[in-house]
Amino acid sequence: MQVELIKITNLKPDPQNARTHDEQNLSAIEGSLREFGQRKPIVITADNIIAAGNGTVEAAKRLGWSEISAVRVPADWDHYRIKAFAIADNRTAELAAWQPEVLASQLEELESAGFELADFGFIKDNQDTGADFANALEGLLGEKGEIEQITFFLHTFQAELVRAAIERSKAMGEFGDTMNKNDKGNALARIVELWNGSNVG
Repeated sequence: MQVELIKITNLKPDPQNARTHDEQNLSAIEGSLREFGQRKPIVITADNIIAAGNGTVEAAKRLGWSEISAVRVPADWDHYRIKAFAIADNRTAELAAWQPEVLASQLEELESAGFELADFGFIKDNQDTGADFANALEGLLGEKGEIEQITFFLHTFQAELVRAAIERSKAMGEFGDTMNKNDKGNALARIVELWNGSNVG
């Protein structure tokens, strides 16, 4: 496998890329590239079309990079084999599972060492304990395809109001079968359900 340094301006995004990269994902890739540099090459075709690494290239552009390391697919691969590789590359990574308790412990350790968790795509409430964080990660990571993370910004006084409301909602008792293991998410959903129920019509 021969790695080459190629100008980003010479690369072409895959026009049929089945994988999307939202702002949170691109920010995490950008944070990783900023902190560690590029530690694995992207994969491109003979025509400089990106077969794997579209998000990496986009994040590199945002960092102002002009070149990136790449390897090419074998010359005898046809269009279908390249497409199959691109899908397999994304899907195999997606199917891997986290151990939330171990991950939470490692992230806490890295945070103590001075790393910014947001650079890796993890957002932690400063008031979370280690157990809270592990629970939040379990809810976020444990059920792919059915769990979403919603990120927004609040003024300090608004954040305090939200935290207080979430604690009151949690104090109301069990949430039932919500298919979500994250108590804070369940508590917020309960608040919204109560609000919608009292404001219908």
